[in-house]
Amino acid sequence: MTKLMPASVFVSTIRFKTLYDMHLRGGPPARRPQPKSPISGHPQMRGVVLKVLIKKPKKPNSANRKCVLVRLTNGKETVAWIPGEGHNLQEHSQVLVEGGRKPDLIGVKIRVIRGKLDCAPDSPYTVPNLLSICRIAASPVLVHLIINGHFSYTLSLFTVVATTDILDGYIARRFPTQRSTFGSIIDPIADKILVASMFLSLTYCQMIPALLTIVVIARDVCLITTGLYLRLSTMRSFDQSLGSVFHFSTQTVKITPTILSKINTFMQFALVTATLIKPIGNYDLQTTLNILSWITGFTTVTSGIQYAFSKTAFQMQQFQKEKTNAT
Repeated sequence: MTKLMPASVFVSTIRFKTLYDMHLRGGPPARRPQPKSPISGHPQMRGVVLKVLIKKPKKPNSANRKCVLVRLTNGKETVAWIPGEGHNLQEHSQVLVEGGRKPDLIGVKIRVIRGKLDCAPDSPYTVPNLLSICRIAASPVLVHLIINGHFSYTLSLFTVVATTDILDGYIARRFPTQRSTFGSIIDPIADKILVASMFLSLTYCQMIPALLTIVVIARDVCLITTGLYLRLSTMRSFDQSLGSVFHFSTQTVKITPTILSKINTFMQFALVTATLIKPIGNYDLQTTLNILSWITGFTTVTSGIQYAFSKTAFQMQQFQKEKTNAT
């Protein structure tokens, strides 16, 4: 005979077992999918200020910073604090958003924007920039001397010009006031113009193999083209005009030279110097020139491949440009 339980006990038992079974069968509560960060997968991203939310600090004696709404380059929007003082921040300002999460004054998680905003462009009138321009101006003179066979004068002038390449880098590192955005652009361009001029003129005189000259120039053209393309794409993301691409007071892409690239530049200068010494003293340097040519070709190709696959060679920089509010 089946034993019957009171109705109250039956209901209580069933209710308890149902909850208990639900807990056991369900296991730990399922995690709700967290929304991805607007800059997920990126240490920093650029953005445009849509609206300034807070212009004054909420608490006394707190840091003077602003809470703004930023539209990132991927189309998403996020809220960020602007720490520090002296910001002339307004709508349509271009800023750099970093990925570190920090608590704000009102208890929400936000993104921090660092760096100077809407700052005045630095002066291009510096000693390193003057030396870079002198290298560019000396390139056609060197070509004229090589074609006309004045190798002794060419060697002397080339030695002086190559020394300026070392000197302007030392001055820029030693004296921070001599650094400029224009200098970071004109210095590598001056080096490439000098190297291309020397290799083309020496190839014209049949003193350097034509294949090596093609490899050297092709690598430099690819680097310059890649830099211009990244700069143009960055400007377009901020709805800038095509003319702003050549506005050298704004740096958006920084090309960081690698160790192999510096070795390649040294080998190119060494090859040009040895090639100019050979006809002056009638030295038998053919074996040395062959070795230098192979090493130069190897470093040129490998440094180009390193630039292509490196994650730090082309770095996106903070976009700084003054812009007024839309009326």
